[in-house]
Amino acid sequence: MDTNSVNYQALKKYKNQIFATLAVNIITFSQGHGIAWCAPSLPLLQSENSPLISGPITVEEASWIGSMVCIGGVIGSFLFGVLADQVGRKKALYLLIIPHIGFWLLIMFGTTPVHLYIARLLSGTSGGGAFIVIPIFVADISDNKIRGALGSVITISFNTGLLSGFILASHLSYSLYPRIIIGFAAFYILAIYSLPETPQYLIKTKRNDEAENALRFYRNFEAATKEECQKFNEHLANWKDTINGGEKNKKARISHRDFLKPAAVRGLLVSLVVLFLNQASGLFALINYTSNIFEMSGSSMDPNTCTIIVGAIQLLGTFFATNYVDKMGRRILLIMSCLGVALGSFALSIFSFLSTTHDLSSLSWIAVTSVSFSILLGSFGLIPLPSVIITEIMPQKISATAVTFCLSVHSVIAFIVLKIYPIMMVDLGLYGVMGICGVICVLGAIGIYFFMPETKGKDLDPTEAD
Repeated sequence: MDTNSVNYQALKKYKNQIFATLAVNIITFSQGHGIAWCAPSLPLLQSENSPLISGPITVEEASWIGSMVCIGGVIGSFLFGVLADQVGRKKALYLLIIPHIGFWLLIMFGTTPVHLYIARLLSGTSGGGAFIVIPIFVADISDNKIRGALGSVITISFNTGLLSGFILASHLSYSLYPRIIIGFAAFYILAIYSLPETPQYLIKTKRNDEAENALRFYRNFEAATKEECQKFNEHLANWKDTINGGEKNKKARISHRDFLKPAAVRGLLVSLVVLFLNQASGLFALINYTSNIFEMSGSSMDPNTCTIIVGAIQLLGTFFATNYVDKMGRRILLIMSCLGVALGSFALSIFSFLSTTHDLSSLSWIAVTSVSFSILLGSFGLIPLPSVIITEIMPQKISATAVTFCLSVHSVIAFIVLKIYPIMMVDLGLYGVMGICGVICVLGAIGIYFFMPETKGKDLDPTEAD
């Protein structure tokens, strides 16, 4: 009974933070559907039954459709990073809906590959923006004790959308699917309408009365005693001093020399390496081109069914990572992830190579198991952790600028990988591509072991030290 009482009190205390986090992540759930659209749709677009007026798309056109999302990611990261700082977190959250709706409208009414290029560009813009603005918003409103759990909701929400997207896109018609998912935009706007701006941004813009009300809302503060009221006011005063002092120091002191200091250089190098591994491992390409990969592997299983299995495995891996990242640490999970993805990549490479000369249809489960194993182990570390690590490993003074730079470089790398992946599968064969990805992952595990420090336990809010 005591335990239940404690859990109820904790839930009551954090209920507004939990609601706000779930509300803003409606768009990441819908964004997962947007990414999932690609894998089941590309084989249809390349077939004689293509819904486009221009007819079946070529491999080159498919590679542009797959990769344009990353160019949008660069635009979204820079654009919404600026908007979150200049117009506020909540207004930036509203603006995310514009490119997101644009994507679904172009999927519904587009008739040529160019329309799909623009659609994927818009999808990347809303996705890049969401993965900048939402973590900032959630970090601002959340208590230190549950920040990690609330911060993981964005990944869970995205992967849940990805899995349900694989299922719906595989079983609904090409035209019906976007007409259903676009409805989430309305739910998103309604859900975030009542949320206050974050206290930090309001303090930064000298709207102190609004900041106090926002803090009361997000902390669900109801002062019962004079001591509780005094504690709340002290906490608010500490935030004001920290934020206003930080703003003054940032404006007065940041220069290019700050990025050349040993800690900054090391942080940038480690961040860029883990972000490179995130894409060069081939995991994001596996997600975008899953159906095509299973067709080329020699597996006789239905590609769309295999895609759904992979989506379910990724969601399972995300729950594992969420539960164990603070217990096991980032470094060991990344090493395990790299080696696991390498093993899965080598297994698929060997199966694909042998299927070119032998009938392995009775062993199709090997291809599905190999990809699923790679995605599962990738979800432990290589997929979710790079974006977490780069926010923890950077010196605090240059963190915001450095993280934006690194995420933009990450989007460029993702564009290159997604652009060349389908072409390489034709030129080198699937076995050649997967073999290369496996080697990169092994080298990455070695590099992480020798050069990456553990970042577990870093506190983002000095006013909430335990």
